[in-house]
Amino acid sequence: MTLLFLSALGVAGGLLAAATIVEERRRSAPALPPPAPTSSSVAVSIAVLVPVRNEERNVVPCVEALLAQTARPRIRVLDDGSTDRTAALAHDRFDAEPRVEILTVDPLAAGWRGKVHALDFGWRGLDFPWILTTDADARCAPELLARALSAAERGGFAALSIAGHQEVRGLGENLLTPIAYAYLDFLLGDWRGVARGEGPPVANGQFLLLRKDAWDACGGFARVKSAPMDDVAIVSALQAEGFRTSFFRSPLLSVRMYHGGRETWAGWRRILGCLFGGETARLARLVAALVIPVTILVAALLKIDWPAAFLVWTGGAAASAMLRKGSGHSPAYGLIFPFDALALAAIAMLCGIDHRRGRLAPWKGRPMDLARK
Repeated sequence: MTLLFLSALGVAGGLLAAATIVEERRRSAPALPPPAPTSSSVAVSIAVLVPVRNEERNVVPCVEALLAQTARPRIRVLDDGSTDRTAALAHDRFDAEPRVEILTVDPLAAGWRGKVHALDFGWRGLDFPWILTTDADARCAPELLARALSAAERGGFAALSIAGHQEVRGLGENLLTPIAYAYLDFLLGDWRGVARGEGPPVANGQFLLLRKDAWDACGGFARVKSAPMDDVAIVSALQAEGFRTSFFRSPLLSVRMYHGGRETWAGWRRILGCLFGGETARLARLVAALVIPVTILVAALLKIDWPAAFLVWTGGAAASAMLRKGSGHSPAYGLIFPFDALALAAIAMLCGIDHRRGRLAPWKGRPMDLARK
């Protein structure tokens, strides 16, 4: 056997081993408990905040899904300076709905991020023990909120967040989203620990259930007003004050974050920049893990070593397909390996560059200046 073939064998085995580890951890993730028997009687204990900015394609189906919740929450739609038909669509559909309020958020205050500013505005005057913050692109199955509340109360958590199924369509969205989430799942480790409230702060702003008295005791959203990644900042603040937080994985939450390749590229560039842009060593390890298999594949092709090339490509495609199937995506897109690996490597390098220059990819037309205080 040549050195190139042995390298190809090692790379293929490493990719399959990493995919297997992620899948075993995903399968071990605890399910949300069933709703408490009294969940319907405490419906008035829950409110939902939905910040929206240019969400005309999402605002109506999002709120309709929330109205269908068995927990029967009160809902506040927070229009944050939309310039499209978001507000008009919301008023047309929900003005006659007694459980829905549609509020216009005050102009963005200096030093605040847009979403956090909108949530702070919507938080004012609420008198509910539990408040869910969610995004307009999230779709909740009818029992999700009741089951999340049951889990939070049984576990004694001050916050409970959920990672749901990420919907993707077409090549542009399938190229990045499944493989990026696989990387985040790899970093997360054992789902059982974070579900029990152990380990580092983990959260997903698409579904973040907060106990109101706990978050108020932490100082509320003013404490995280300039945080680029507000969801993680919120649970970090809660943990710093001695509160316990939990993170579950559930198919009862479905989200289509981005539409098309351009949105997907910009979105993941911003997310990974917020999470890891300043961690040069972590980004370097990620880039190396993604680029080394491609380098060996290219070397095998240049040397016309078909067995080695086939081994690397087969291992990479099989690993990609396994990860995609485990996250509810089409495993057929695993055949695009190594282009998915190269795309994620490029995103990782770009978000590191963005962080060094002090500005991430913009969100909803607003700049993401890391120096904001």
